[in-house]
Amino acid sequence: MAIIIEEEKKPVNWFAMVIVFIILGIVGFGSYVLFFKKPELIEVVAPRQLQEIDRISELTFDPASVIDSPVFKSLRQYASNISKVQIPGRDNPFQPLQ
Repeated sequence: MAIIIEEEKKPVNWFAMVIVFIILGIVGFGSYVLFFKKPELIEVVAPRQLQEIDRISELTFDPASVIDSPVFKSLRQYASNISKVQIPGRDNPFQPLQ
C-alpha cells in the first residue's frame, strides 16, 4: 500500500488579481492617451469680436503726439508727484547703518 502525499494548494486570491488587472488597465489607458492618441484640432473659427482685436496690435503709438496734444496739456494734476514725497526709512533697508 502506497501513501500518496500531496502538497496543499493555496487558494487563488481573486480580489488581488482583479485589483492588479484594474490598475494595469488604468495605467495602460493613461499611457495610450498621453503618448499615442493624437490631439483633436480646434476647428472653430474665431468670433468676429476676436478678429477685430487683431487690428489693435497693428496700431502705431507715438508718445510725442500724445504729450504735445492740447487735450493732454489742458489736464491738471490734483495729487502730488510721488517721487517728491519723503518716505520715512532708508532706501535700502538691508544696508548696514554707518
